[in-house]
Amino acid sequence: MALMSYPNVPAIMYKGFGGFFENQECESKRIEIENMIASYETKRGNTVYIETYCMEMESFENSLRKNNPINGLESMKHDTMGA
Repeated sequence: MALMSYPNVPAIMYKGFGGFFENQECESKRIEIENMIASYETKRGNTVYIETYCMEMESFENSLRKNNPINGLESMKHDTMGA
């Protein structure tokens, strides 16, 4: 789970990333996800504060996307996050 805070936005934005089967895999991807979000927002000219967390959650088998290096990040390119 990535939480983002933007100046002059009275809410915390969030983006969930799923499909990590082991906590160790999630922990190893957290910084990579933070860096990718920061790079994306910098290119858009946004200032952002980012924190990421690994949270255990049960899910349906078909909810897990396989063969995606960082599940969910690609969809950020189409989201309208930020200020």
